[in-house]
Amino acid sequence: MPDAAAGPRAFSHRPPHHPAGLRRRLTATLAATTALALGGSLAAVASPAVPTTAAVTAPGAPAAVATAAAPDLVPAPDGSVWEDTDGNAIKAHGGSVVTVDEAEVGLDITGDGTTDQEVYLWYGEDKTHATRPVDGVRGYWSTDLTTWNDMGLVLPSHQHLTLSVAPGGGSVQVDPAKVDALTAVANKTAPDASSTQAQIDAAKEFVAPYVETWADEDAGVAATYDDAALANASYRLNGNINIMERPKMLWNAATGKFVIIYHADGPLPTDTNLVRWVGEGGNPADRNIGSRYSRAEIGFATSDTPWGPFKLVNTTKMNWAPGVPTAGREGDSRDMTVFQDAGQHTVDDEADDAYAVYSSEMNKWMYVSRLNAEYTGPLAEADAATLGEDFSNRVLPDFSREASSVFRYDGWYYMITSGTDGWASTPVVAYRSRSMITPTEAVVGNNNGHPSTGQWERLDPRNPCVGVAARAGVGTADPTRCFDSQPTYVITLDQEAGRFAYMGDRWIVDPATGSAGEGSRYVWAPIQVDTQAGHVTVENVGAWDPENTALFHPMEPVAPLAFSAHVDDRDTFDPTFDVTVAGERYDDLTADWSAASLGTAFAAAGTHTLVGHVAGDGPLAGRYVTATVEVTGPVDVCREPGTTVSASFHQTEYDTMPAARACDGNPATAWSTWAGGDRKRDQVTFTVSAASTWTVNAVRLTNTEGVITGIGVEYRDPADGQWRPTTASAVAPSANGTLTTVRFDPVDTTGVRLTFDTPGSYLKISGLAVAGTVPVAAPELAVSAQADARCLAGRVAISVKATNDDVVPADLTLATPYGTRTVTGVAPGASAYQSFTTRSASTDAAPVEVTASAVVDGQAVTVSEDLTAPARTC
Repeated sequence: MPDAAAGPRAFSHRPPHHPAGLRRRLTATLAATTALALGGSLAAVASPAVPTTAAVTAPGAPAAVATAAAPDLVPAPDGSVWEDTDGNAIKAHGGSVVTVDEAEVGLDITGDGTTDQEVYLWYGEDKTHATRPVDGVRGYWSTDLTTWNDMGLVLPSHQHLTLSVAPGGGSVQVDPAKVDALTAVANKTAPDASSTQAQIDAAKEFVAPYVETWADEDAGVAATYDDAALANASYRLNGNINIMERPKMLWNAATGKFVIIYHADGPLPTDTNLVRWVGEGGNPADRNIGSRYSRAEIGFATSDTPWGPFKLVNTTKMNWAPGVPTAGREGDSRDMTVFQDAGQHTVDDEADDAYAVYSSEMNKWMYVSRLNAEYTGPLAEADAATLGEDFSNRVLPDFSREASSVFRYDGWYYMITSGTDGWASTPVVAYRSRSMITPTEAVVGNNNGHPSTGQWERLDPRNPCVGVAARAGVGTADPTRCFDSQPTYVITLDQEAGRFAYMGDRWIVDPATGSAGEGSRYVWAPIQVDTQAGHVTVENVGAWDPENTALFHPMEPVAPLAFSAHVDDRDTFDPTFDVTVAGERYDDLTADWSAASLGTAFAAAGTHTLVGHVAGDGPLAGRYVTATVEVTGPVDVCREPGTTVSASFHQTEYDTMPAARACDGNPATAWSTWAGGDRKRDQVTFTVSAASTWTVNAVRLTNTEGVITGIGVEYRDPADGQWRPTTASAVAPSANGTLTTVRFDPVDTTGVRLTFDTPGSYLKISGLAVAGTVPVAAPELAVSAQADARCLAGRVAISVKATNDDVVPADLTLATPYGTRTVTGVAPGASAYQSFTTRSASTDAAPVEVTASAVVDGQAVTVSEDLTAPARTC
């Protein structure tokens, strides 16, 4: 998620089911919102845990879950809207999906009158207002992963300002008098001169989870509250100043609680903008409240039911080793996830072990911390935790990874991560480890120092995402950035069988707020794991059926997928092949090969790679396929997609024979320049215009009638579009009916123009081909860079960062008017960084040059980029 301080990132309601003895009154607003679902009033959960020995069901629940026909498929990542059963867009971004057993949790979640189903629960961010204000956490349930029922905002934000400026004016704090005033409004039973019904309803909805005892439960009048939790929630859940991102949910078998764990953030209480904002009354329209990515905490909220309401019970910094982080950033947690290690009981005999995995130290390093038995905080607080036992620091071999997603299979823990680039998708990298807590060490005094032990293994290939970038029904989902998505979670469908699914978000920024909004989309895809090879694959198969087990295992060819073909066979190339998946054999498959890989392969002789997806509608439809093809012969540029042909003249008498007939591949048709009487042309031209640049060295044609005395060839220079002669001039053709080959020195061109001399005669060409190959591109070097100006100790410092986005090591030079630094051998994915001190309190915009040098494909390549660091006054 984006972070102004830390650099680039980062109501319809499901009917609650409670027995009458556990009811408490909810607000009229909440009840009205869900009246269509229930056909009546609602009730919320009381604080005692619901017994797990009996089903809890709401009256009329079956009617509430009547839905449209299930779509049966998870949508393809094509940018379409995924709708819930009410026809509304699903709003659960940055979230998680977990499975619970109704009998185990003692709840009839589906409302069918039984507790015999396994139910998927999906929680995520409601992005309706694109964080201005933050809306909160919304929940959904499903029995098939494709049809989702809305449970509403289970952990909503609120708009009640309970803060005041602390004595001395240097910070803000929760004002007990304002909290008391809020609860006083919530305890009203009717509107009065100072409170509208809407204000009363909103107050009741917010304070309800924090009620400990009731004065009059039926009237919604509380007697006592969990004062500490209520005060903290009044601060941390205010939607105008806080961030609530990446919510995950775990069910705790020991407590019977559903626990939402999320990235809880906001301005520091000492932020001068926040102090001013609170002092001026907290105007929601005033967004200048300081960086909302400064506190960097994790929040924990609990409920007795999946539909809530959830009670915020803790917001906290996480673990750190003394002396390791930058001062003031100890225990930071930003983009995070949780992982519940099914069947593992190190902390508690009943509750599965659980972990928080989070980006720390200004998003530079990944940390892993054990959670306590209740899943409401770290097992050991802050720096009291033992490194290598309670938590691990700097666990990845790469910098600046976030959005971790973890799963376990066959003795390995796997982690999928993104880079940090605001709301933009980045290359995804996968890692694995034999344990969640690893023996990392504290590297004191070196923010760039990797521990010598305990780091997770980076997988090869590092990017697990595969799929053709553009194809029918899928859109333009580029696998290099995991189909334009950021990971959020891995769904465990069947851990023992190795069935997992990737959850990601395609963030679409709302221009009104500069933050990801409700236009964002979901990207889900099946995962395959090859433990022996150490490979994880996230495969874009288009729309997919979660029940299709053939999607979740590696596809192994029975024989190597190696084919051969002539360049003229491209349009008919459709070989069959056989594969096995999880021991089951599938024969005579075909593939929809990508047009791009076909075009490249059939453009030149040699061995080429093809990529595509299994064709048809069988169980393997959409699976990603790679193959090699040995191609012989050059390509005919005339018949390439996007190529156009024209002639200065063509026959129109008796029959129309345009230029296109010469290049249509049909020997029965032809381009003719015949004309009656004295209308014949002594000279005609034929022009081939290609959609891209080709290397050409010959034209082949067959003339069947008339007399051609000479042929000349020109080419269009792609640099300036001018026509220039080739070495072919006044070439005498072969006899009519036989092939004429006009050869010339190779040229790179976007067009060929032939001049035919036909004095007193005409021509009739039934076949014409321009032999072309794809030009060999000069090697490139991929490097990204950024420059900024910031204040350090009252002086301006120019910070420059360059990242090696290529696959080979590179030497990176960062040059400013205040100094130059060269870092040699920067590994792929790694960065060079330098903060150059100006020794001045004010600077104008400063030029910055980043130069990168490397050996690519055996050639020395140097690229540079000019940047400008902004003017700054400290």
